[in-house]
Amino acid sequence: MKKLSVVVAGTGQIRDVEIQPGTTAGDVLHQLSLPDYLLSKGPNEPFFAAAESIYDKVKDGEKVFASTKAEVGIVVCA
Repeated sequence: MKKLSVVVAGTGQIRDVEIQPGTTAGDVLHQLSLPDYLLSKGPNEPFFAAAESIYDKVKDGEKVFASTKAEVGIVVCA
């Protein structure tokens, strides 16, 4: 098992979880009740796919980040 600290963007929360081989990013988000979030290794890193196993991609004790996907758009004022 590995321990991770999940930093929840915009809340200041850091939540600790334990994962085992085969644990997916979606499993972690479900466990933390963060269905609208995505996991990444850092603010400028790509997001893990929900079905992607993260066990071999993170180190024991590592911080990972849960954030919402940025919405990009143009605001038009009339």
